[in-house]
Amino acid sequence: MNNDAARVAEALGLGATKRHIFLCVKSSEQACCGGEQAAKSWEHLKTRLKQLGLSEKGGIQRTKADCLRVCVEGPVAVIYPDGIWYRHCTPENLDRIITEHLVGGKVVESLRFAGPA
Repeated sequence: MNNDAARVAEALGLGATKRHIFLCVKSSEQACCGGEQAAKSWEHLKTRLKQLGLSEKGGIQRTKADCLRVCVEGPVAVIYPDGIWYRHCTPENLDRIITEHLVGGKVVESLRFAGPA
């Protein structure tokens, strides 16, 4: 049996995952926010999660999504297992989402547009 996947999973701390954020980073200028804003938001998310010790074995996973199909008010993100969808995921708003939701467990209502109440 090949254990490469198990080794990668261990290195990423997948077994300790509490929440997973998917951020739309469609690179086309026709995307909901344009490629430049999406790229800035993605880089900020990666950097901030690492700075706070939340990525890898810190319990928060992140994934770059090409398109989350909500092509307005982007960048758009969804957090699982909560099923909460956020709009306007700029670096500043991502800081709020990270602090209040991913760490604190409280939905940022002013940015939420879908998901369980």
